[in-house]
Amino acid sequence: MTNGAAKFFYPLAIIASLAVGYFMVSGQMAYAAALAFFPLLVMVVCLAFSNKLWGFLLLFIVNYFIPVLGHYVYDAPLGLLMDGAIAFNILVIICSYLTSKPNLHVLTGDLIAAVAIWGIFCALELFNPHMTSVNAWMSSMRNMAIYFIMVIILVQLSVKNLHQVKSLLAVWSVLVIISALKAMYQKYVGFTSGDEFFLYALDGQVTHIIYYGIRYFSIFSDAANFGGSMGMALTVFLIVGFHEKRPILKFYWWLVAALACYGMFVSGTRSALPAPVAGIMLYLVLVRDFKKMIPISIMLGFVVCILAFTTIGESNATIRRARTVFNHEEDPSYIVRKENQAKLKEILATMPFGNSLGMSAARAQNYGDFSPLTEIPTDSWYVQLWVETGIVGSIIYFLIMGYIFVKSGIVIFLRLKDPEVKGIAAGMLSGVAGLFVMSSNNEVFTQFPNGVIVYTLIGLVFLAPEFDRLELERKNGIVHYS
Repeated sequence: MTNGAAKFFYPLAIIASLAVGYFMVSGQMAYAAALAFFPLLVMVVCLAFSNKLWGFLLLFIVNYFIPVLGHYVYDAPLGLLMDGAIAFNILVIICSYLTSKPNLHVLTGDLIAAVAIWGIFCALELFNPHMTSVNAWMSSMRNMAIYFIMVIILVQLSVKNLHQVKSLLAVWSVLVIISALKAMYQKYVGFTSGDEFFLYALDGQVTHIIYYGIRYFSIFSDAANFGGSMGMALTVFLIVGFHEKRPILKFYWWLVAALACYGMFVSGTRSALPAPVAGIMLYLVLVRDFKKMIPISIMLGFVVCILAFTTIGESNATIRRARTVFNHEEDPSYIVRKENQAKLKEILATMPFGNSLGMSAARAQNYGDFSPLTEIPTDSWYVQLWVETGIVGSIIYFLIMGYIFVKSGIVIFLRLKDPEVKGIAAGMLSGVAGLFVMSSNNEVFTQFPNGVIVYTLIGLVFLAPEFDRLELERKNGIVHYS
């Protein structure tokens, strides 16, 4: 650092440190944290212009912390933070192409075309005669379609090889650890002011402080969102650990998986349990590794049998609630959901394009729609999709997601040669599939931060053949990368 720069840097550092101290003493932790992390933010922004991966990592991190900010700055347009992060990444990519040849050839055209079809349909929902609020449409359009296509394009242009994929997984692993530690803090120490605001000012206690105990939500918008995200992380990091050759890293990935498992259970989200089960079952099919398939299948079967056919651990509230997944026909909430779906089926019979984006349940009432349709809770991502886009939109969406899963599965099953690339790609696809299965009972698939994580993993899975080629060439000494 030059003497001239030091004259400005050191006074600013002292002032910033005093400001952080003041905010901490006065209990304004959000401002203290924001100011403390500001130098790191500046550093990452600067690094992004020399390596596009840094810009995408910034987007990934911003996306992850948007839910917790909602506990402190309620009703603020936090989605604009995500929009800003996407715009910044676009700027970084444009600037990088001013000095180097564009690598647009890495984009997977079939995936982008499929998602673009979904985006066009969502855009046309603006003209749905039942739509009463452009703001509602725009808010839902971003999560459902815009982020879908933009994140896929950005991650495919930013992540170049397997080494960078593992760097992104490492960042995600730290975020998972933070989430699990926050849940531990809530359980063993107590709730922060932001947590209490969510519970008592926003009525979160209705669904989080219930008869059998507390459902912990960590830094997420709610416990279901937390449990689903941890179920997806458990699947991915458990599988990544299977394919890690270095013992210390294998231990680390499995430690992250264990913490994610802890978070999933303390969330009290029983519907999160099928996420890792379905994901791991898909993984076993994709990799055709019988050495892993037999012990893992036995372990999963043992757990399922205990929950489904015994009363072992019934005194534990978490286990007792998880067990209801296997006897849902007797579960009052399941019965109510089926009754609600029957009512929705009757109303939606004359609405093939649904009620338009953002116009379902309480969301629609926030935008002035108080029709009978909006008085019925959706309770799951599938039902929300059905209400907002109708049977036509649901068919289009499931066809697109079906194409994504089938195409990715075939590529992993038949084309990938490098064992590590194959394993990591299978793990990422299995994590997405597990969360997709869970979303039949919860609206978690596109919520912050899960939506962007899902879109990131899909984009990377479709790049797996390129990573596979580069990894094989690296091992043969043809190419080198850091």
